[in-house]
Amino acid sequence: METLIKRLDRNIDSMISLSLCYLLQLGMKYGLFNTPKLNALLNGGEEHNLGNKDYVKKLIDTYINLGIFEELEGKTALKGVSYEFRITPEDSKEVAYEWIEVLEELYRMAGYAFISREHPRILMDFDKGADFWDMRLLLEPYRTARRVIAKVLGLEDGIRVLDLGCGSVSPVELGRYVGPNGKYVGVDFSPGLLSIAETRTRNEGMDWVILREMDVRKILPRNTYDAIILSQVLEYTENPGALVRRALDMLEVEGKLLILDPFRDTHPLAPALEFFESLTPEFVKFPTTSKIFNALDETPYEVSFDVLGKSIILITRLE
Repeated sequence: METLIKRLDRNIDSMISLSLCYLLQLGMKYGLFNTPKLNALLNGGEEHNLGNKDYVKKLIDTYINLGIFEELEGKTALKGVSYEFRITPEDSKEVAYEWIEVLEELYRMAGYAFISREHPRILMDFDKGADFWDMRLLLEPYRTARRVIAKVLGLEDGIRVLDLGCGSVSPVELGRYVGPNGKYVGVDFSPGLLSIAETRTRNEGMDWVILREMDVRKILPRNTYDAIILSQVLEYTENPGALVRRALDMLEVEGKLLILDPFRDTHPLAPALEFFESLTPEFVKFPTTSKIFNALDETPYEVSFDVLGKSIILITRLE
């Protein structure tokens, strides 16, 4: 299991590192590292084809957040950046570079987003772009994440699982572990992704898999589960702590809650990837482990937790 967790972290780190490279490429492409030109653009005095000023501002805020730009005397200026992208022999064995095609596509979409937020070639909507999301979720790094989830939670026949933000692939891949005597409940607000998942589970005859169309932020505790999964879903909520507490309300005593995300405080360059993920309208930002720990302090339940690698928190409800 430790090997799988390290592989997961290496893939996330590499994805974030390459996102930073693409982020810097955007600045060079649009001349944003030229301080006079940048400030002229921000003040409306520079002719350009960047019609979506909000997205330009988001890029500049990301540079500031990463320490690449600074604001001095009312002006935004390049502070400087030096970054080395390293690939070790271990990386060559552990990193599945299939996700590069995703980042390449996100980089192209970002170019269209500078023109208009509603540009038809931006495919990050969970429904309109369901096929793109499904292609992404089928790639090996995401399969690694699902194998980690299954191992860490000890998924096996007979376990009752709630997967919040299940997407199109987890219902069949994680559902296999708990059937036919268990139950897998997948919740997602995207009918497009759920439709794909429903076709797959129906073709597999997995009648123990139940799919529900719902905003996970509004879910109410009606049943309890042995295991609950929050995999890359907290980044779509303004109040991740509230969702963590609600998940604990639905967890059996001795049940386990697994949270998987590129946490901002364990992945310092995560804002680079956030910029591209923000092409999804519902995206907010990656959570921090500190917000999750604060939520645990506020819950009425006694819990224990383990931090596994850089991207997983495993919480056990003790009473």
